[in-house]
Amino acid sequence: MLRRSVTFYLVWMSCAAQAADALPQLKVDPSLVPQSRRPAATVKGTTPPKPGSTPAATPTAPAQPATVETVPVPAPDEVVATPVSPNEAVGTPAAATVAAPAAAVPAEASAEPVKPVKPAERAVTAVPAAPVDAATAPAPRNLPALKVDRALLRQPSSIARRAAPGVQPPDDIPVRGNVSTARNMPPLKVDRALMGAPPVARRVKPAPAEGIAAAAAVPGAAAVAESGMPGAASLPSLVPEGDASQMMYGKMTLSEFVARNPDSRVTLLSAESVSGTTDEVMRAEGNAELRRPGTTLTADRINYEPPTEELQADGNVRLVRGEDRIEGPSLRYRLDRSEGVFEKPQYSLRRNLQTGENFRTTTGTGQADRMEFLGENRVRMTNATYSTCGPDNPDWYAKAETLDLNFESDDGEGRNGTIYFKDVPVLYSPWLDFSLNNRRKSGFLSPTFGTTNRTGFDFLLPYYWNIAPNMDATIAPRVLGTRGLMMSNEFRYLNHNYSGIARLDYLFSDRILDRDRHALSLQHTHRITNRLTASLNYNEVSDRNYYTDLGTRLAITSISYLPQDAALTYSGDWWSATARVTEYQSLANLAPLYSQMPAVTLNAFRADLPFGSVFQMKSSYTDFRISDLTRDEGRRIVVYPQLSLPMQTSYLSVTPKIGVHYSNYDVTRGSNNAGLDTSLTRAIPIFSLDAGTVFERDSDLFGQGYVQTLEPRLYYVLSSYKNQSDFPVFDTALADFNFAQIFSENVFVGQDRIADSNQITAATISRFIDPENGRERARVALGQRFYLSDQLVTLPGGTPRTERIASTLAAVSGELLKDTYLDAAIQYNTDLSQTERYSVSARYNPRPAHVFNAAYRFRRSNNPAINDVRDVDFSVQWPLTNRWYAVARHNYSVADRRLVEGLGGLEYNGGCWVGRIVFQRIALGARLPGQTTTELRTRTALFFQLELNDFSQIGSNPLDALKRSIPGYGQINQSAADPIFGGDY
Repeated sequence: MLRRSVTFYLVWMSCAAQAADALPQLKVDPSLVPQSRRPAATVKGTTPPKPGSTPAATPTAPAQPATVETVPVPAPDEVVATPVSPNEAVGTPAAATVAAPAAAVPAEASAEPVKPVKPAERAVTAVPAAPVDAATAPAPRNLPALKVDRALLRQPSSIARRAAPGVQPPDDIPVRGNVSTARNMPPLKVDRALMGAPPVARRVKPAPAEGIAAAAAVPGAAAVAESGMPGAASLPSLVPEGDASQMMYGKMTLSEFVARNPDSRVTLLSAESVSGTTDEVMRAEGNAELRRPGTTLTADRINYEPPTEELQADGNVRLVRGEDRIEGPSLRYRLDRSEGVFEKPQYSLRRNLQTGENFRTTTGTGQADRMEFLGENRVRMTNATYSTCGPDNPDWYAKAETLDLNFESDDGEGRNGTIYFKDVPVLYSPWLDFSLNNRRKSGFLSPTFGTTNRTGFDFLLPYYWNIAPNMDATIAPRVLGTRGLMMSNEFRYLNHNYSGIARLDYLFSDRILDRDRHALSLQHTHRITNRLTASLNYNEVSDRNYYTDLGTRLAITSISYLPQDAALTYSGDWWSATARVTEYQSLANLAPLYSQMPAVTLNAFRADLPFGSVFQMKSSYTDFRISDLTRDEGRRIVVYPQLSLPMQTSYLSVTPKIGVHYSNYDVTRGSNNAGLDTSLTRAIPIFSLDAGTVFERDSDLFGQGYVQTLEPRLYYVLSSYKNQSDFPVFDTALADFNFAQIFSENVFVGQDRIADSNQITAATISRFIDPENGRERARVALGQRFYLSDQLVTLPGGTPRTERIASTLAAVSGELLKDTYLDAAIQYNTDLSQTERYSVSARYNPRPAHVFNAAYRFRRSNNPAINDVRDVDFSVQWPLTNRWYAVARHNYSVADRRLVEGLGGLEYNGGCWVGRIVFQRIALGARLPGQTTTELRTRTALFFQLELNDFSQIGSNPLDALKRSIPGYGQINQSAADPIFGGDY
């Protein structure tokens, strides 16, 4: 019976050693043996110490773990053989001294070198047993000393151990009563097949080479090493150095582990109760949690099958994948494939949307009867809802029988979709195709509708066709209540070397005019080579009143001429040439403009000439044509070479320039000028001198420090007189008098008139610059032109100028007060002592969506057939409550006593949606003196829009009108209205 007990004990010990396969081999703690049975550790080759002597200090060194180590238990006053590890046998110092008292080792013996022994050999050290002290001997710890029946002990020759030099092993086995000491036992061996599958092993790194460092690596290990335990220096670290183990022991967070091991598939399972085996099923119950990089699952119960990576979660299931959150009662999921089924889930999906170059984040929430995971980036839901509102009582949501979301291609598809607003269905579609990140995708966009007094009810249903990554089209049927059916088509394309857009609007049989009407627009740019480029800009309408009747914006309804232009440009190193053909279509009964068929320009510029001089030349050849037989046609050649010498120092800049303007005309006279010459030539020399300087000083403005500049400038122009009354006027008009024009050589715009000038312009500008960021906060400017001689060159019907002083210009602009901006300018005629024109505008904008604008504009008319311009303009966007905002504009012509543009409306911010209703009225013409007020035409429009944040826009879009009519207008919803599903066409 005793033999079976001992055998079972040894097998059990071996099983424990075998189970932890990756851990160091089993070590027997000497402290488990009673004090009287502990051997004294001595150095091989020394004599036993004498009683009462002091032990010699012995340096410590790490000891490599042996395969199996046995500890003999000696009898009192008996010398026993103590096994020594291979490293100890080759001369390495002992890891630590044994705590039992022993005689001192003579210095001569300790200094002797030890002969190396092969690692396979085992050495023993003979030491006398210490006497037993019952008072001080510690009680047995954990296990009693090994006791073996004497009859079982035999010493096979195959496992005999050599004694230390000079020490003779005992011939007989010491006996104390019926107990024999276990000595010279073979290493414990256990068949691995008997152990079964080992528990989850944690791989550790080898122990450090230095025993002291290894002990210090783990708290408490130093004390173990100092206790004299054999092999203490080779104890493994309590927390292995691997990232997975560090995370398991709480030394590293999962986020840190994922950052360092992004491709790791480590799975952590925790709960109040965990059972099962890793080769079959792991069961976790009570606050169960399963974690893997990128995925976290919590539930009341989780059954996890590691071999197949399948799991079943029940009760309060919560799945977190990235920034997505899904909750429900039950989940069946496969981790390696990201496939599974979620029953009755409530979800929250978070995505980054791109608007141009900007990114923003949107969160969509909803619920479904069933959610299927079809991979890592694809989800299919049944009877699903979606909303960007909060999950509790959303104001709006979209509901579909089936909803398929593909996050790899960032698009979604749905069937039988309905949009609900306040639980009322407002839009139905049998299918939904939309993008999850604002990328282009084929499908119907949300419809728009509204009403105007020119078209009646207006309904538009656009279809977007994503033809290719660089090509798309939009086809939009449009129903006009009083006009009929219109087809609006837009085609866009983009390539590395070319891009363009084409649009065609076609109205079939206008019910009012009883004819077809259309509008065509083509824009194309092409880079043929690095130096050669081409462009096309062609616009055409079927009749002059097309935009007046069918246009939707004031900018369109006020168009006077449509350009039709094609150009080819070549750019050299210091010169460029352009060939162009241009025609114009006149609208609103205006006089036609000259077409240029063709116009060729050649320009040159070189700044690397001797002495720093600069050469510049402007030349052109133009063939002007017109269908009006009463007006002149002809060909014009212009060559204008110029040479300048810029001179600049740290405090002054001076630039003299001289040039000759040469022109040649070959004219075909119209009936109004039949008697004039047909061949005309002129050459006019022009000299100019431009000088300026800049001063700076520290200054204060409204109590704040600024850097103030003073920038005076003088500009002188001299050109000779040439009678040009017989020269035709193809493209020339009198230039507007402003700060940019007073520093130009010619008072005319175009090449048909070159003014005879002898004048000086003096002006100064003072800027107030913030020294912290360099921003210009305010500017004040004052300019004056002085004429040294009369000007004789005029346009047909003009009057020569005789005054010596031109009008004075003054302007001030900037942020003069906090959040208050002012822009004012005036032109004052000193000869007539009257104001020619002025304008004043102010804006108060303390916060986004809080703006108030006020402006007044006056311009004196020199034509008695045209009224002066006197306009007042007020516009505002201001909150009435936390959610309601008012928008309005009132632009009124005092001279004409009529409304130029009026706009009023309300906006409501519902958090995840915005509602807008706006009324707009636009004047379509100006009234001349004596004209009655009953014949004037206006255009009235009503906009109603429901904007579902980051999803869709329903109704007609008034944002363009609001942004144009109210300077500083801001959208009251935070995210830009670039919807996932649909958009404004």
